[in-house]
Amino acid sequence: MKFGHIGIKVSDIERSLAFYEKVLSAKILKDYQYPESRLVFLDVGGTVIELIAKDGHLERTPGPIEHIAFKVDSLTEKMDLLKTLGIEHSQPRVVGTAQIIFFDGPDNEEFEFVARV
Repeated sequence: MKFGHIGIKVSDIERSLAFYEKVLSAKILKDYQYPESRLVFLDVGGTVIELIAKDGHLERTPGPIEHIAFKVDSLTEKMDLLKTLGIEHSQPRVVGTAQIIFFDGPDNEEFEFVARV
């Protein structure tokens, strides 16, 4: 068995693509347009994320995923980027041998950046 991808429902695909490309350095792998939906697969640091946009309202179902974390080389650089883009983040804190921050995506999906200290 191999890992496939993480699917995230989004309300505005263009806004989400801009966020994922600017903040997470995502690269588009595949972009499927259907009459009632659009599916965009992204490579984010070796992890495949599928953005799912459907016509109509965004249906959110509660689930077990708390957040999505990405390892970064420089937390300071990422915090500067978030500030430039007007994205608020938590105060940095040290957990074990890592320093972390949390921030929200355009549809309230929660992200974590993790840097070794």
